[in-house]
Amino acid sequence: MTGSTTRIAAVAMHSEMGNFRANLAAVSKWCRRARSEGADFALFPEECITGSLNKSDLCFADARKIVCAAEAESLPWLESLTSELEMTVVVGTIESAGARFANNALIIGPQGHLATFTKLHLPNAVEKEWFVSGDLLPIVRSQGWTFGVGICYDLRFPEIFRTAAQHGADFFLLAVGGSGGPPGPESDQQDQVAMHKTLAMQLMPARAVDNALYIFYANQAGHSGNAHFPGFSLVVDPQGALIDEHLCGEGMTVTEISRATLDQAQRSGSFTAAETRPEIYAASTLVEEPERSQIT
Repeated sequence: MTGSTTRIAAVAMHSEMGNFRANLAAVSKWCRRARSEGADFALFPEECITGSLNKSDLCFADARKIVCAAEAESLPWLESLTSELEMTVVVGTIESAGARFANNALIIGPQGHLATFTKLHLPNAVEKEWFVSGDLLPIVRSQGWTFGVGICYDLRFPEIFRTAAQHGADFFLLAVGGSGGPPGPESDQQDQVAMHKTLAMQLMPARAVDNALYIFYANQAGHSGNAHFPGFSLVVDPQGALIDEHLCGEGMTVTEISRATLDQAQRSGSFTAAETRPEIYAASTLVEEPERSQIT
């Protein structure tokens, strides 16, 4: 586990809306399968434990009952699981945050709870009504490897990947809950996968190459609440190449990563994380052309 390679599972899991006990049981099933395939780490989607309550007809009061019950049981349950399996997992859930909620990823290792990441960037009015924005960016070291975590829309912000790289990250885990409308024909489902994959692959290779990171992406699967999730996972290596994928529906990838590949990427001319000059960027000024009447 602390050697030259490790294996990471990216699980495109279906979550039952509000049924956190069933969802925790599904997390256990997928973790055990991933462990049997040699995985030391497992990534699960956004809002995986509770389901995407913000994409349902539930009112805040009913959602809060689910969230509070899930909070009371989820972390101890996951700590027991990761201790038994000697795994590190990242699992999306919704937790309380004052009058609203937090869209969180629980990060748990074999020794227990390591950190909780709260989604930093909220993409639309519905999410801003439901959730608070996070204000911390934990970079985590577990089982001899260092990684960063983001949730869905956070992919669009290169700064968090750069920050992870500057803190020595080897890989980045992105929990996703990208969805479309109600389920339709199989061709519609394939179109959804193609749309979300195209967007992800416009961004992930650049994030990976600039920062010499492996990037793992896991999206929810299936119909839940008022949304249908395409269900797929992607893995991009530090050269920006797509090296593994699971498409359309529940499933997972289990991918080996190596320090040799990371070292090679960090020696390349594409790795720029160590060369940034934030003091210059912060001091930048706008130079404007003078009005024509001022020119003599």
